[in-house]
Amino acid sequence: MALSKFSPSTLRAEINPQGGFATNERYQVVFTNIPAGIDPDSKTNRRLQFLCDSVAIPTKSIAASDKFIYGTSYQMPYRQTFAELSMSFLVTDSMKEKTFFDNWQKQIVDEDTGDLKFYNRYTCGITISKFSKTQDDFINPTYEIEIERAWPSIVAEIQLNHSGGNEVVRLPVTFQYKKWRQTV
Repeated sequence: MALSKFSPSTLRAEINPQGGFATNERYQVVFTNIPAGIDPDSKTNRRLQFLCDSVAIPTKSIAASDKFIYGTSYQMPYRQTFAELSMSFLVTDSMKEKTFFDNWQKQIVDEDTGDLKFYNRYTCGITISKFSKTQDDFINPTYEIEIERAWPSIVAEIQLNHSGGNEVVRLPVTFQYKKWRQTV
């Protein structure tokens, strides 16, 4: 197949039928099957889908090792690997979002004894949905992934200062998980 010569009109002809270029502001993050005791009133979990300030669709890579039988060596895949998931949340004045993630980490490691809890008691699912800029609703995503067996490994610090003015507090949270898969 012969390649077309590049021109702006050729680019537009290829991109416009696909809805144009994707933008990064229309997304939703939903936590599913959160562990018991983290969110007693179930309102914080619902609120988090609106307060997720940023999220990165995580990296999925294939690990490889050198194979050498005869002649030149080459890379041979041997497993799929998944990078950690980073999110940032806007925090309300009640600090319930921070308390939510603090409670979650208490479900992982006992604060007094240091004992670890059972894996299936502190993990949950996370759905990350990306929506088209041309849609008026948040019903049919153009891309969606499900994170399996996620748990917050890092609930980062919150910077407080007197010279901050009226800046909204943000809470960075890093998750570990088993794997993710594309669903849409």
